Amino acid sequence: MVFRLPLPDKDDPVWTSANGFVVRKDEGVVRLTGHETMSVKVTGEETDGALAFMDGLVEPGHGNVPHIHSKEDEAFYVLSGKFEFINGSERFTAGPEDFVYIPKGTRHAFRNLGQEAARLLIFYTPAGPESFFLAHGETDRAPEPWPDEKFNELVDILGAHNVVLLPGDDDWH
Repeated sequence: MVFRLPLPDKDDPVWTSANGFVVRKDEGVVRLTGHETMSVKVTGEETDGALAFMDGLVEPGHGNVPHIHSKEDEAFYVLSGKFEFINGSERFTAGPEDFVYIPKGTRHAFRNLGQEAARLLIFYTPAGPESFFLAHGETDRAPEPWPDEKFNELVDILGAHNVVLLPGDDDWH
């Protein structure tokens, strides 16, 4: 079968505009938050606010605290290890090649259930929360737990990034 479609003019931006980009595996801005090392690969500034993308390495037994994003959906793709997720009032586990989607306004959290560091990819749409990691993550130390005082300081800062911290369950940090 041969398709005969009208072709745009060779100077048409559909043919000439190279608007995409590539981020290589060793590129990204690395930030440390608690027991997480986040490599911010793509920001809203680069995608006109459409999405953000991060590569996260989470230490054994650790993760984040329950929270919601008031404006952004968040998705995860597990590369290695086994994670437990809070999704509203439910919990589930996810392992390599599993995809997790959390719509905005949903209480959620994750933690690494394994004995080794585990890796997951994190997507935000629209972009926004990655700016918290860029502005407030640390650059010059190994991951270590944030004390309660640090979380208390961050409540207002997180609010400015459309993130609201929520109570955890009794067995969640």
